[in-house]
Amino acid sequence: MSNLTALQRGAIIFGILVVVMGLCFWITFTVLPATGSSVALPVIVVPGEPYNEQFTLLGLMWTNTLTAMLLADIMVLIFVALAWRSSKGWTAKVPGRFQVLAEVVGGFMYGQSKNIAGKNASRIFPLVGTIFVFLLAVNWMKLLPGIESVGAMHCAGHSNPEIGISITAGHPKVGDRLLVTQPLFSGYAADEDDYHACELYKEGETPKPTQEALNAAADLLAEEEAALRTELTAQLNAGEITQAEFDSQIAALRLEVTESVWEHASVGFPAEILRDKNAVPYLFVVTPYVRGGSTDLNLTIGLALISFFAIQVYGVWAQGPAYFIKFINLPALGNLSKKPLGAVDFIVGVFEIVSEFGKIISLSFRLFGNMFAGGILLAVMSFLVAFFLPGVFIGLEIIVTTIQAYVFAILTLVFSAQAMEGHHGDEEHHDEAHAH
Repeated sequence: MSNLTALQRGAIIFGILVVVMGLCFWITFTVLPATGSSVALPVIVVPGEPYNEQFTLLGLMWTNTLTAMLLADIMVLIFVALAWRSSKGWTAKVPGRFQVLAEVVGGFMYGQSKNIAGKNASRIFPLVGTIFVFLLAVNWMKLLPGIESVGAMHCAGHSNPEIGISITAGHPKVGDRLLVTQPLFSGYAADEDDYHACELYKEGETPKPTQEALNAAADLLAEEEAALRTELTAQLNAGEITQAEFDSQIAALRLEVTESVWEHASVGFPAEILRDKNAVPYLFVVTPYVRGGSTDLNLTIGLALISFFAIQVYGVWAQGPAYFIKFINLPALGNLSKKPLGAVDFIVGVFEIVSEFGKIISLSFRLFGNMFAGGILLAVMSFLVAFFLPGVFIGLEIIVTTIQAYVFAILTLVFSAQAMEGHHGDEEHHDEAHAH
């Protein structure tokens, strides 16, 4: 390689990339569909998904995003405990590797607090540091293998307006996995009838056909489908029917034969799949056991509310009741006869109230939007090219998730530092009163 020119080396690297990408597409669009394991388009649900409508805590349904939040809390506590143990209660003169890691993270955030909050850094840093480490745990967790990809199979087609869940697409299954034989296929449309048919199967009320019955139905389907294809092909070539009508009649035949052995089947199987006693023609969807906590708006709003109330506490802590003058500027109203423009100061204060509550929306939706979009991006990349390529986007997501944790923590720091600063307008009022 050292004797080659830059152009030649570039051509070799480019050729390797082309071969790798070609292999990725070949596996995704040929190998996986042939085995019934093509990547299924995930069902995108905004709220956290409950495991079971009967599984509640304090009247609230327990969701996979709540599980993620609890696991993140545990991870943070373990991190703190290990740092404390490694540093021997922060008394170790020669820090170990884990203590160095903890000091780098903590030192970085404390340095940011000193630069922005100055003398108030020691008051704000505990909240800001905790938010940063917690969000790192929450955001990075969704990148771990199995998170948002391994879960329980549920019947598709069920709508629950109380929790905003409406799963309207699904796939049949083979054993413990979804049966997906078409690349770039988003699933079969499912309704309440499909859901109830699936539930009857899960509850054991739908009898399972014997292998002999499946073989007989598959033989009959193979014979009838071959004859139908011959007839439809002639009509298609003659222009009497369209390709869509061709496919529709084949699908109708498959469904008719499948229903002869599976009661109320939602989809029709081709003969080779119909023979498999583990193939079930009802529609299922996978609900992840754990889903990224920050992809649930409930968590981001909750964290934004904590930041919002902490900002007010810091403001009152530093300034006392005078903190609220920036919202309702009573001195400006009382000084209208001498300073008519004080009315403008009062109106600005009212707008400050709107701006203050706007921080809740700004903090929560920025974090939620980026995390939710990142999860969809990874799902789409896995859906399009399931092999190798998603790894590139996981690397990018590590950067994005870290930045979002930092942005949320730093905005909380900036807003808190601003709340603890004095009001110049109020100081000027006192100066004028002293002069008189």
